[in-house]
Amino acid sequence: MGIFDAMITSVAGLQAQAFALTNISGNIANSQTTGFKRVDTSFQDLISGASTSFRNQTSGSVLALSRATNTLQGAISTSSTATHLAITGDGYFQVQSKVGETDGATLLSGANYYTRRGDFEINREGYLVNGAGYYLMGRAIDGATGNPVGDATSPVKLPTGLLAAKGSTQINYNANLPANSSVPVIDATTWGDPTLATVQAADDQSFQDSSLNGGQITCYDAKGSAVNVQLRWAKTGSSPDTWNLFYKSDSTATGTGAMWTNAGSDFTFDSSGKLTAPTDHLDIANLTVDSNNIGTIRLAYGADGMTEYSTNGATVTVNSISQDGYASGTLNGVAVDASGRLTATYSNGQQVDVAELTLFSFAGDSGLKRMDGGAFSVTRESGPAVESSGGTITGQALEASNVDIADEFSKMIVTQQAYSANSKVISTADNMMQDILAVLR
Repeated sequence: MGIFDAMITSVAGLQAQAFALTNISGNIANSQTTGFKRVDTSFQDLISGASTSFRNQTSGSVLALSRATNTLQGAISTSSTATHLAITGDGYFQVQSKVGETDGATLLSGANYYTRRGDFEINREGYLVNGAGYYLMGRAIDGATGNPVGDATSPVKLPTGLLAAKGSTQINYNANLPANSSVPVIDATTWGDPTLATVQAADDQSFQDSSLNGGQITCYDAKGSAVNVQLRWAKTGSSPDTWNLFYKSDSTATGTGAMWTNAGSDFTFDSSGKLTAPTDHLDIANLTVDSNNIGTIRLAYGADGMTEYSTNGATVTVNSISQDGYASGTLNGVAVDASGRLTATYSNGQQVDVAELTLFSFAGDSGLKRMDGGAFSVTRESGPAVESSGGTITGQALEASNVDIADEFSKMIVTQQAYSANSKVISTADNMMQDILAVLR
């Protein structure tokens, strides 16, 4: 080793410190970048040559290498955007990049990348795209079963159009008919329809005086139009424990027009107040209200949903009433639970599971290749992507950069000092070379 070797080593030192400064500057520049993972610098000493004796060994040169901090968590902060997602613990979102369009539809690359950047927002096509332009991947949900469709992932796409209306097919109804009611068994011999298949408008007042309010519920036809179904209970058989259910089929009927329609079956109870028939449900055929035909509606009450017990006030006690139809609706927002289930909420109150977001992890996170926009690609050193069970997803939250500005400034000062010291070695070696040249002259 000589003066010339010292100069070469110092040049390598300058290069190494410049490399470190590059990483520091990049870290500081991305201190506010969502999900950014800083890059630290490690230094490796190099032996300039083999020596026959340990007494002749030199400190050697230096090589600067990047050291990833992919596994170091950034701070989690809340966000006002429902589609923003943050990962706590191990894992990455799977994403793909856009490569073009065909007839206005997005074409994705098909290559999977992985990122912690979760500032996803809904674009014009309904895809979830983060601030760097990467499209979120997930497993589609089967609307019928609520389970993921297969194991393959696909771009998460929210239905941005109208959610189709669903016509009502079932009314869930639990009620108690008062055994101590004072309403009489209806004698309809003087009414326009003595069979009580319907109640004519002319007999409406007499009917209401001889029956009890059974509640009401809004149902929907196939187009999503609201239909108000009003119910009344009346005693119609020779036994005081025999009831019939009526619904208001035509609120504008007059004279001999049918205003109320019988649901079509006697409800009978035993001496203990238990329902004996119909035992589980009643299908009401062609339920029509004010010319709106809903179709056949199943009145479901289960084994114990209909009873006949004495009550205070001797009125019908409706314990619960619901139905399964709804009007059309527009997308209001989305929510994500800790398991990664993405649910869309609509203006009609419906919630639809859209996708299941899966986190992926790697045996060698530090071996991932960095891409633009906070994404990583798989390498031989990282190992393949596998499903992660160690991380959780938080909706309406973002993971901040893991850069500590104060720490970066400290590293920058040390780097500057090391760089100046290396340059001083070069100037010193140059002076020594000049002294040698002067001797030769």
